Parts: sequence; structure tokens; C-alpha cells
Amino acid sequence: MKIAIIEDDINMRKSLELALKDDYDVVTFRNATDALKKLDDSFDLVITDITMPKIDGIEFIKRLNNLYEIIIITGNATLNYAIEALRLGVKDFITKPFDIDTLIEAIERSKVNRVEVLKNNNEFQREFIANSQAIKDVLDMSLRVAKTDASVLLLGESGVGKEEFAKFIHDNSNRKNAPFVAINMSAIPENLIESELFGYEKGAFTDASSQKIGLFEAANRGTLFLDEIAEMPYHLQAKLLRVLQEKEMYRLGSTKPIKLDIRIVSATNKNLKNFINEGKFREDLFYRLNTIPIYIPPLRERKDDIIPISEMVLKKVIKEYNLEEKTLSNETKEELLNYEWPGNVRELISVIERAAILSDKEIKPKDLFLDIRR
Repeated sequence: MKIAIIEDDINMRKSLELALKDDYDVVTFRNATDALKKLDDSFDLVITDITMPKIDGIEFIKRLNNLYEIIIITGNATLNYAIEALRLGVKDFITKPFDIDTLIEAIERSKVNRVEVLKNNNEFQREFIANSQAIKDVLDMSLRVAKTDASVLLLGESGVGKEEFAKFIHDNSNRKNAPFVAINMSAIPENLIESELFGYEKGAFTDASSQKIGLFEAANRGTLFLDEIAEMPYHLQAKLLRVLQEKEMYRLGSTKPIKLDIRIVSATNKNLKNFINEGKFREDLFYRLNTIPIYIPPLRERKDDIIPISEMVLKKVIKEYNLEEKTLSNETKEELLNYEWPGNVRELISVIERAAILSDKEIKPKDLFLDIRR
């Protein structure tokens, strides 16, 4: 895990570097100006002070544009700072003085956090190949609905890029400067989903040793992406429906309502109508989420995109790993077009990346290992 530490106090900066360098890849900066020149997509986490010369911590976080997980450490922990940081998507706000174990706990939370912050400079996610009319239609509809606050339900098989389209909608909306927060319902144990979404107050249950901000609050004024929505436990669906209807929520252990201004984009690869008939999904919630349904077709139904995507991925892998220039042979292109791609774009990216690393200058059909996949 690569961490950037921005701290103008040299003693604090050196202390943090010494304490963390054995377990993490740590790079320190004395101010936000220096950090902004050097930060790239190799960093996973930013730890920053608030009170700094020239560019303060809040302005710095805004300029990061939600690209990284962020932990704030500060000796000036005013309520206004905390609220503003929360609105910008910061989930850990640590006041000085603190012991290093507290910081390490926050770092580890960021590592296992099920929220994915989609990085704006991640070219695999940000570039859409739209040679096929099918994807041109999806992009056109996404752009049209982006300017509204209507709930969107993205439908399609696993690996077609539903999360990338959710971020595309967010980036083209009026909420683009606010947080984009994503959670995969199938990736979190059922007993933890409620606390992840709603947060909790200190003492709300046995292990609640401090207050936790939930994902609804973290996404306030922005977009919350609920992936694999069909996997949401039935008893929580009523609470989600209330959030959508009332635009407010309660942390676990609290009786104080928190007003919300968020847009919900959800996604599933399941047939929700079948889930409704089986009593696994609420019909009223379905209609709330399904204001604008957008179907993303599988890769086998848009073969015009296969070769352009492959060439784009090949170019990125060569650049990332500093490899010699490589090309796809005509036989390889034919092989790519004839394969059914059950894993869709995600599988295609994996196949091309491996072939680029292991092949000679010209990538041959044998380098794809598609026979084994079949």
C-alpha cells in the first residue's frame, strides 16, 4: 500500500514516516503544493494535515477530486472543518495528539473498506470504446439522465462495466465535484451492511467504541452507487426505501435524523422481477430504483468494440510495464472475435494484459489461452 503524508511540521512528518515505513510504502511532502505535483495513481491513501501554508487541507482535498482514500490528522479539529471534510468524502478525522495505533487502525480500515473510490485518471475505467451502436446508445442515454437526479438502475451481466457507467453518469452530472461512493452488496457480510450504510454512534453496540460515519453520509451531495443491489438483505430494503422517500436517515444508536441530498445509482446482474416474485426483493423499492433502467449489453453482442478495446488495453499495459511495442496478429484478432467472452470486458482486459506480458513482439492466438477458457 502506497501512502502520501502531507504535513508541514517536520518533526511530525519524520515521526510518521519512521512509524509507518516498515509496513507501508510511504512518501512524505511538506505541503500540499509539492504533493499535487507528485501524486499519481500509484498512491492508495493520502494522510494530510488541515492547517498548512498556501493551500490548506480542505482546498487540497477538493483538488484531489475524490481520487484517493483520505485520512485527516489535525490539531485544529473544529466542527466546521469536520463537516466540510465529511462532505468531501473523508471518513477518518484524527485529532492531535494521537497514538500511532489509532492511525494504523484508520489505515487498515481504508485497505479493507468496501467502498471503491474510482480514480479519475484510471484509463481502463475512464475511456469508453463506442464503435458499436449498442454502446453509443447506452452512452447517449447516460448523458441525458446524468443532468437529472432520477434514480438509475444499471442492468447487465457481470463484467460489462456497470460501475464505470455509474461513474460516467456521476462525472457528467451537477454532482461531479461531490463524492462518488460505491459499495458492493455481495462483498460485505450481511451483519455489517447496515452499519456500513448508516454508520453508528459510540456505544450503539458492543464493539462501537467510537462514532462511525456511514456511506449515506459520506456520499451526501454526491452519488451513492449500490452494486449488486439484489443482494441487499430484505430487512434493510425498507430502510433504504425510507431514505429515498424521506431523504433522511438515522445512524445506529441515534434518534436524530440526518438530512441527505444524494443520488442513488444501483446495479444488478440478476432479474429483480424474479426476486420480487420469490419474496426476496421489495416491489415498492424496485419501482423507486428503476426510474431510469439502462441495459448494458454483453461484449458478445457488440463485437465491433472487441478489437478497439483490446488495442487500447494493450497500449496501456505496454506503457504501464515499459514493455517493447507489440501488436495483435490477424489470427489473434479473429480468435478474439470468435470467443464468447462470458466474463465480458473484465475478462477481455485480463486476457490482453496477460498476453502483453508473456508474448513476443507479435501476440499470437496461443498467447491468449482461450482454448483453456473454453
